[in-house]
Amino acid sequence: MTFLCVFALGFGAFHVHASIADRVNEIRLQVETASPMPIGAAIDELETLLLSDRLKVDEKRAVAALYVRYQLLIHQRPDENVLHELQGLENNSRDGFIIAVGIARMYGISANYTEAYNRFDAIISAPSIPADVKAYALIYQILTYSEGQVFAPNAELINAVNDLLITHDLSRLRPLYDSIVADYYQSVSAYDLALRFYEKSLEGAQAANQRILESDNLYAIGILYRNLGNYDKAIIYFERAVEHDKQIDINYSEFLAIYGIATTYYRAGDLKAAIALSEKVLTHPLSSSFYNSEIYRLKAEAHLTLGELDEAYQSLELARQLYDENREDEQTTWRAQLEKTAAYITAARGNYKLAFEQFEVFHEAYLKAKKYEDLELIESANLVQQITQEKERANLLESENKAFEEALQLKNEAQQTQELFSMLLSVLVVLTMVTIVIILILLRKSKQANALYSTAKDKAELHSRIKSEFISNISHEIRTPLNAIIGFGQTVAKRSSDLETKNLTKKIVTASEMLLQLINDLLDFSKIEAGKLTLAIGPHHVKSSMSTLIDIFSDQAQRKDLHLELNVDGNLTDELMFDELRFKQIMANLISNAIKFSREGTVEIGIRVIEACDSHYALHCWVKDNGIGISKENQAKLFTPFTQAESSIARKYGGTGLGLNITNNLLKLMGSSLTVESEVGKGATFSFDVTFAIATDANSMPPATDEVEPHCLLAGKRVLLAEDNDINVEVMKALLEEFKLDLHHASNGQEAIDALANQEFDLVLMDVQMPHVDGINATKHIRQILKKNTPIIALTANAMQQDIDECLAAGMNAHVGKPVDKAFLVSTLRRYLTAG
Repeated sequence: MTFLCVFALGFGAFHVHASIADRVNEIRLQVETASPMPIGAAIDELETLLLSDRLKVDEKRAVAALYVRYQLLIHQRPDENVLHELQGLENNSRDGFIIAVGIARMYGISANYTEAYNRFDAIISAPSIPADVKAYALIYQILTYSEGQVFAPNAELINAVNDLLITHDLSRLRPLYDSIVADYYQSVSAYDLALRFYEKSLEGAQAANQRILESDNLYAIGILYRNLGNYDKAIIYFERAVEHDKQIDINYSEFLAIYGIATTYYRAGDLKAAIALSEKVLTHPLSSSFYNSEIYRLKAEAHLTLGELDEAYQSLELARQLYDENREDEQTTWRAQLEKTAAYITAARGNYKLAFEQFEVFHEAYLKAKKYEDLELIESANLVQQITQEKERANLLESENKAFEEALQLKNEAQQTQELFSMLLSVLVVLTMVTIVIILILLRKSKQANALYSTAKDKAELHSRIKSEFISNISHEIRTPLNAIIGFGQTVAKRSSDLETKNLTKKIVTASEMLLQLINDLLDFSKIEAGKLTLAIGPHHVKSSMSTLIDIFSDQAQRKDLHLELNVDGNLTDELMFDELRFKQIMANLISNAIKFSREGTVEIGIRVIEACDSHYALHCWVKDNGIGISKENQAKLFTPFTQAESSIARKYGGTGLGLNITNNLLKLMGSSLTVESEVGKGATFSFDVTFAIATDANSMPPATDEVEPHCLLAGKRVLLAEDNDINVEVMKALLEEFKLDLHHASNGQEAIDALANQEFDLVLMDVQMPHVDGINATKHIRQILKKNTPIIALTANAMQQDIDECLAAGMNAHVGKPVDKAFLVSTLRRYLTAG
């Protein structure tokens, strides 16, 4: 190797011509400028210098600082004797801190994560550490956390590094930082962000001639595409890494690419080629316990698939040995996976008893590791929210650097002022009694606790606001078309003279109203979380309510050749006091699930009187199916929001996982709870008990009607409809046609303002979401600028409580949600058009 000879000659002559410091600078310059990049030769010479007895301690420390930098670049760690030499050179000097960072990272490379984490924490907390070395340490701490499947601290550490890079203009570290950030995002499966940062790091590394980092990025992008299942593109990037290897003297890129291609072949199912290529990885001089343990694990699985059981077991044992000797600190499911492979190999050999015992070992280890991985993801400060914030931060970062630097400068000045104040306060404390010291310590702890509480509160409020906005938007977008379906359906049903058409149309309207109720599940869940859901108790017939539900679900059941059987106790004849909508919602959720998870047979819906007296009935209600059933261990998950018994359920059958949670919470409001009896493959029975009072005065209540007042009371009234959706305009005209209103249309808020400025109207129906000027701002203009007191009714699909409050705060008189309830709309019109 040419450059190795050059370095050897240089080492023999350095006593005569140059100091150690000069030689170290020469090595650095050659690594940064020579081609091919002589990093392997540099590491060899630096290691020889490091182990020499002819160097002073400070000279060795300078050599060691450059040595660990180069070792970390190629993700390698030296032998134990070299590592011991390095540990003797750690101190609080700049080079000493760099060496400490290198040692901490080397423990991470060896998968001794506990030692690595402790060392990084000690380095970063040192008060005298230089800013660039601290950034360097944080970068490798992030990488080590990602490799150890510890994600929770990384989002905060990434922001801390970015602050240091901007504040101290550490632009040379930016490509390395971008690469480590990309590694983190790939670890948490945020592949779009990972690819963006890898490409940014690759561009920066090329511009700065950081050729090892170029190799890392080419390899990492290949791994990313491999993880996405795009194997052809993965191979392209690995081949680019091989081509790039010509610029480096130790075949670094070649090794990474061979490993990447081998793992890609395993995933693509090309097992023979993968096994053949694995031997190159295992025998490569840059291979390590991490790569070898992974390759042996994959080889074992491949040999098992090919029926080569002896080879599979041999590879498995080597993988176990490497994991146990070198990766004992890892809290991942990878090690547990080896026991699963062992069980399959044993089963393939016919020893099923031992295979079962091995599988039990796997299951226990897997659950323990999976629990750890899941906890890490849960504790990673709400990754979805953080990644969204990081996207916004990445988009705005370049344009906000100057403002950010100014903010940091102000922050530093404030910190300096605080430090000065703390110093003066410390002097005061020394001159005062011990009691004051104790009080100040308690106050400081209280302040820290308040700060933590405030941060947590802000995050919780942000999360709640984002969730509410999401639910509101979804509700609005679905309610708008439902308004047309229900409105036109009611009109067709009213106008049609054909009985069959009328009945079918009513079914459409009823089913659409049930769909609307499913949409309201999201709003109900939000209300339940906030403790704001209440029941609307009134007199109703239970059997009539259930018959309506059976009518709605009958077509759905028939399409799956299912029979719906309704069994309502014949003794249940009285009207009862209950919330019919919520009771039907409970039963509808149970019936819908029964139909969804059944393939044949009967779905039984039953209500039985278990107690009857003069004042109330106690009822036992159930829905029974012959569907797929639920295992005992999965029954406990059923009532958790957004959760189904198994992840495959959602993929096969669909659903949000909210229905049973809402059902159970509604039953809690009724003083009951849902129970389940089920066996896998034999169906399930969901049941509950409720007590409803008898409606003694129900017969005296007047029947509900669509028109509370004669039509003539509304005829001729001038009404302005502000609505940008043409279909909704037609719906409103159809619903209100019989009342002979003088209806005028404005297609946005500005047209509504102009119409009211030039004409007089008796009432305004105002949509909220309109172009140019929305309904909220239009209402404010009418009230504040035009000084008009014309009644304004919000007519909108924005139906959450905060939407209603916003409408009323803007100056509107009432709120009517979409889809429009005709009776409620007419009642509201009558109240404002006939007042006085």
